[in-house]
Amino acid sequence: MRRLSKSCVLVLAVLSIHWTAGAQAKIEDSVVKIVNQYNQFSWYTPWASGSTGKGTGSGFVISKNRILTNAHVVSDTAMLLVYFHNDPQPYPARVVAIGHDCDLAILELEDAARIAKVPPLVFDGLPALRSRVVTYGYPSGGKLISNTVGVVSRIEPQIYVHSGTSQFLAVQTDAAINPGNSGGPVVQDGKVVGVAFQGNKQLENMGFFIPPRIISHFITDLDDGTYNGFPYLGILAANLENPAARAHAGMKKDESGIRIENISRGSSPEHVLQLDDIITAVEGYAVANDGTVDWNGLRLNCMYLVDFKQVGETVRFNIIRRKERLAIDVELNDYDPSPARAHLYDQKPTYYIYAGLVFAPLNREILKTYSDNWVAEAPQEVVYETYFRPLVDHDFFDTKRVVQIRRLDHEVNAEETRYLYRIIESVNGTPIHTLQELADAFEGNKADQHVIRFEQGNRTTVLDRRKADAAHEEILQQYAIPKDRRL
Repeated sequence: MRRLSKSCVLVLAVLSIHWTAGAQAKIEDSVVKIVNQYNQFSWYTPWASGSTGKGTGSGFVISKNRILTNAHVVSDTAMLLVYFHNDPQPYPARVVAIGHDCDLAILELEDAARIAKVPPLVFDGLPALRSRVVTYGYPSGGKLISNTVGVVSRIEPQIYVHSGTSQFLAVQTDAAINPGNSGGPVVQDGKVVGVAFQGNKQLENMGFFIPPRIISHFITDLDDGTYNGFPYLGILAANLENPAARAHAGMKKDESGIRIENISRGSSPEHVLQLDDIITAVEGYAVANDGTVDWNGLRLNCMYLVDFKQVGETVRFNIIRRKERLAIDVELNDYDPSPARAHLYDQKPTYYIYAGLVFAPLNREILKTYSDNWVAEAPQEVVYETYFRPLVDHDFFDTKRVVQIRRLDHEVNAEETRYLYRIIESVNGTPIHTLQELADAFEGNKADQHVIRFEQGNRTTVLDRRKADAAHEEILQQYAIPKDRRL
């Protein structure tokens, strides 16, 4: 009897090994290597053709003959090639959907017959803390597919580095996620539980993957053929951990919540919720006095529950308003609070040149042209207006700015002070917020001079209009600039 038991154990172990190897082979068949021949434009010389290069990443086949990967793997692409496991043939592909906010993208192959042979991977739910996962991909340092095993060590919101501003739920693991792994599947029990997407230089042997709820939101969003992105509430709220503050708000002893301090202009709740409303629950989840909710055993800020909703759907708030208990539904719009503060991809830079003065919209890409350490080294007024003023005055979330970034030297402008990386207040008396307004102000002026006023410091640049008009084309030819604008 004892011998039979040992034999049974041995047979079961062998079967388990064979099953595991077979399942792994099926997964590897569905994981692809992606080569991106990219073309990145310069915001400092926006009229020039971009710089080219090559990057590699991973992806995997999902339903409907599609490939899921990271947005940063395929951004700024000029040509995409996909390689399947044990197949040396490159297959051209194209991006059919991309979400720079959540760092996800979907590709389709030109050769639909080739991908139809590949079994799609299926998704599962959020993996448990301290459970094991396997990361698949094509990391740098070799040509063959690789897989590494790790443990789920943390589940909480993280900044998604690709956008630089988006903050969504992410899963931390000690499975190696190296350059080239990005876009590959993270698997548990034969099903996908995430997409590998970033590491952290300050942490050793740590990587992050995008969890199923964020992935499913992205894929579902595309059902109507348009990507709307993740809704954002635009609410600034204060914690109510102080008993006196709760009493002042008219809250009972068994009630908890947070108080609305500000609602951004144009955001979903602007005309529904009010300042000083006390949010006690979101989507049925009780809000603690520190603003968190208990979501599947995790403490999350209540605002992250909105990430699980699509634009056009509603989210229910339970509130206290002037001591009255109300349930209010807010329809979510596509309000974007930070277009100027995020990294920009897949677009040509906009600019306007007049008499050798180069103007551009104030955004993160422009600040990055100042220096690698632009946060500390760029003029603080532009850093403040872009990143910090909106935190004080929420109406400035959607206020556009124009800056002068270069002076192409010529005798017509050589005597003027270099007010570079300064915000334009007005041109010839016209307030300026966009490049089109700037162009109209220059080209519609009939006075003898052009007067450019900058915000802060009473700075002014004055040009002789007739001399500037006469020198304009000459400067463009001298600096080999084909067009003076892309508005």
